[in-house]
Amino acid sequence: MADFNHHAGPQTGVKGVIADYQQAQLEQRQRQEQEAAAAKAAQPHYPAPQNVDQTLFTKKEHELSSDEDLDDLDDDPVFKEYREARLAELHQTGFGVLKDATPDEYVDVVDQHAQSDVSIVVVLVNTSRASKRLVEFMQAEVGTFTNTMFLCVQASECGFSDPHVVPIILGYRYGELKHNIVRVVDQFADPINFERQHVAKLLGKVCQ
Repeated sequence: MADFNHHAGPQTGVKGVIADYQQAQLEQRQRQEQEAAAAKAAQPHYPAPQNVDQTLFTKKEHELSSDEDLDDLDDDPVFKEYREARLAELHQTGFGVLKDATPDEYVDVVDQHAQSDVSIVVVLVNTSRASKRLVEFMQAEVGTFTNTMFLCVQASECGFSDPHVVPIILGYRYGELKHNIVRVVDQFADPINFERQHVAKLLGKVCQ
């Protein structure tokens, strides 16, 4: 069973969460490109090698909102009112309950609790059986953690394009990322048929 990955620091946004993985993938891609170039030079009659796959945690630039677009939205009174209402709703019912949220909403929640001891657990999911099973068991267990906010976010909205690394659990406290568990099922002895008690044990460690 893999150990927890702990990453302390002020990174709360999606870009901060995936930065370490992007760097690792970039280094691997550079090595692959160098090896491919060497192979091509040695055997020029072979077809050019295919480009390496897009890194696991990279989202195309046109799919990401620019800072300018976000600034424009922040200045929009209608959007501002909606955003404040959504955050109020999350805070009102978010403790001990697993709530759906967007990437922007979860970042706002983490930032708002940067000076408090409230734990915030974010689970990134997709449509896989593992994600559905994890969410089902989390919904049954989160009620015991009354000082923790639980947010459920679609992994695709955060730029996680590889379905095999999902679900992911992120744990925050004091605005810092304390737990970054990629491919949560690897934490279980049986990654396919894990049970509720296994999820409860995992949440207990993340919410400490």
